[in-house]
Amino acid sequence: MPTRTFTDAERQARREPDRKRTREAVEALRASDGWQNWLSLRRHFRTYSLTNQLLIAQAMPEAIRVTGFKTWLKLGYCVRRGEHAVIRIWMPIPPSRKQLADWQAAGGDPADKPRTRYRLGPVWDRSQVDPLPPPAEPIALGPPITEPDGDTLAWTLPRLETLAGELGCRLVIERHPDGRGGSFNPATNVISLNQANSTNHQVKTLVHEFSHAILHQTTTDEELTLSYAEEELVVESIALTVAGGLGLDTSGYSIPYLTSWSDNDDGLDVIETCAGFIDRIAKRIEDAIGERSSLDFFGPRNDAS
Repeated sequence: MPTRTFTDAERQARREPDRKRTREAVEALRASDGWQNWLSLRRHFRTYSLTNQLLIAQAMPEAIRVTGFKTWLKLGYCVRRGEHAVIRIWMPIPPSRKQLADWQAAGGDPADKPRTRYRLGPVWDRSQVDPLPPPAEPIALGPPITEPDGDTLAWTLPRLETLAGELGCRLVIERHPDGRGGSFNPATNVISLNQANSTNHQVKTLVHEFSHAILHQTTTDEELTLSYAEEELVVESIALTVAGGLGLDTSGYSIPYLTSWSDNDDGLDVIETCAGFIDRIAKRIEDAIGERSSLDFFGPRNDAS
C-alpha cells in the first residue's frame, strides 16, 4: 500500500497541537508556582533543552527522572501496569539509513542532506516504574543529600576557582557583616565570600556571585539591560537550581524572594528571556563543577528514546 504524502498545510495542522502544548508550557512560567516548579525540577534535568524542561515541569512538577519505556528496561526498571505517559517531550528523529544511503547515492550534496526532525514522544517518571526482579540489576536512582552547614562540597572550590580565572575574576575570602554571604564588584571583577560561613554555604554564595559575573558579560554581549530586581531574580534562580543539583536545599531563602518578584506584573515580559539566561548560565557553572556532583548522577539523558 503506497504511503500517503501530506501537503504542507496538512503537516502544519498535524503539528499545531504539539506547538500549542509547548506554548502553554512556556506560558506557565508567568506565575510564581510555574517559575518555582521549573527551578526545582531543572536540577534533575540540566542536560535537557529548556523547552523539554518546561514541558516536564508543566506535566509533572515533582518529576525526578524521565525516560522512554525501552530505556527504563535497560536501567533495570519497568513501567508499572496502568501508568499513563502524562509527560511528552520533544525527541530527535534522525534520518533513516535508507534516507542517508539515497542521499549519498544522489551525490551527497550537504544542502540536501536529510535533517533530524523532532516529535513529541511519551516518557515516564521514576515514580511510575518498579525495579525488575533478579537477575536484573536496577541502577540506584537516589541522588546524595548535602547538608548546608558542612564542608562536603570543598571539592568544588578548585574547579570554581578555575572558572573564576576564565571569567577574569579574582576570588577573596574575608570578613563580612553578619548575615551577608558575599559580593561581586563588576568594576574590579572581585568576588568576595564571608569567611565566617561554612564551605557549603560559601559554594552556594559563589554560584550566586558567579552568576552576576557571567550575566554582566552575557548581557553586554547581547545588549540586554536588566533592572536590579530582574538581575537578582536571574542570579538567585541560578543559585537555587545549581545548589539543588548539588543536594543543597536553599528554597527557604530563595523561594520567598523569587515569589515577590515573579508576582510583579512589570516583570512578566522578560520571564521567558530570563529563563533562557538562567538555563545557559547555570549549565556553564555546572559544567565547571563537573562529574562528582549529583548533577550528573543519572548520566547523560538528553535522548529519551
